[in-house]
Amino acid sequence: MNTERIELKADSYLKPDINDNHAVEKQETKGHKSGRPSWLPEKFSNTEEFAKYYIELDKFNEFERKIALVSEYPPVHSGFATYAHYLIDAFRPLNLEIHLSPITRTRVDYEGILDSLDEIKELDLIHLIHGYDCFEISNEFITFLKDLSRRAKLVTTMHTVNHFRKGTDIQWFNREIANKTDILIVHSSIMKDELLRQGVSPEKILIIPHGTTISPFIRGKEGGKKAARAACGVPQNIKMVLAFGFLEPDKGFEELIMAVPRIREAFLVIAGEKASTDDGKFVDRLQAIGDIQLEGRFKLINHYLAEAELLQLMAASDVIVMPYRPADPDDMHYSVSGVLHLALGQGKPIVACSNPKFIELENLIPELVVPSMDSRALSSVLEKIMTDAPFLESAVAKISKYADETSWERVARSHVKAYEKALQATFPGYPHIKGDQIAEHQPATVT
Repeated sequence: MNTERIELKADSYLKPDINDNHAVEKQETKGHKSGRPSWLPEKFSNTEEFAKYYIELDKFNEFERKIALVSEYPPVHSGFATYAHYLIDAFRPLNLEIHLSPITRTRVDYEGILDSLDEIKELDLIHLIHGYDCFEISNEFITFLKDLSRRAKLVTTMHTVNHFRKGTDIQWFNREIANKTDILIVHSSIMKDELLRQGVSPEKILIIPHGTTISPFIRGKEGGKKAARAACGVPQNIKMVLAFGFLEPDKGFEELIMAVPRIREAFLVIAGEKASTDDGKFVDRLQAIGDIQLEGRFKLINHYLAEAELLQLMAASDVIVMPYRPADPDDMHYSVSGVLHLALGQGKPIVACSNPKFIELENLIPELVVPSMDSRALSSVLEKIMTDAPFLESAVAKISKYADETSWERVARSHVKAYEKALQATFPGYPHIKGDQIAEHQPATVT
């Protein structure tokens, strides 16, 4: 297995010539001695300090810090792969050297990953994107983490925190992940709280929100919406309700189909691919129920959605719905929804059913979160969005503000601070990033 080097170096910094013959101050002032160049920033006492700073900055620009990312990655179809793709893309302006070590979940080749990392000279840090579906719950994986930590500082992102997994208590496994890693990143306060209950040290945990992709389509502009609607084959003179994700029973699509007929002039689109070959009959049932209940106001898109197609569908929609069913008590887990963060960047109202995945939306606009498997409650909030203009405007303003606060650009910079903490160093070129940017993220409020 080989790592793929992804060079993310941006344009070189513009650096003043420290030998430039600028005019100097003729009089002494507080903190400035005679002979000090007027262009010299106040934080430097002399040109030698300034030169040393830029020497260090040049080292950083020449990829002195090497970071390996171990994760699923496209063309793999998974939330973890999508997350890694967006994170790496957001790193591009930040002058990092990223070495990608992609994995597949059929059987992770631990030895192959270690061999590929050994080929990277002077590796500073390894960032592992963890998911229970990617890495088996075993002592072998814990040994793998130990081997990683021997090679470089180790940062681990846990996208999901379980107490039980398929009925088995896995707290020991989560504690071992934390023990073997230098920094443990989670996406919400409830994920951190669950790890604390399981005995993980609070000093290990950093909360960095899931990143949000801001739509390239013109948000809130009818022209852009009409063009997207035409491309999707949905009538212009009707409200479009969109739900997307893997087509599987626990997504609550059947309850959504039963809710929409109560709303006049609404068209429902459900889009995604089967989670497994076993879901074929479920997809056929969805199509049949939708055709009967909605009589020509239903479209089922049954294939993997490329990014451009998904963004176009969201741009065409009036409201995005995530009607998930309740979590299995024997498989209770805490995470945030990548699907939610894709939707947040569209400037559209979002409705979800009560689930730990949607804690951010519930904190932000509780009226948009309804009980799971309650078609009447779901129908009621959808109708409110479509008929109550002030409520809609307020909801969209809050959603758009939160999307900006959790943009991938900000999330990438928070990761740089996490890397700094793991390395116990400050990256030259990042003095403007404050340490308190990595903190428990509070929902935005818009008055």
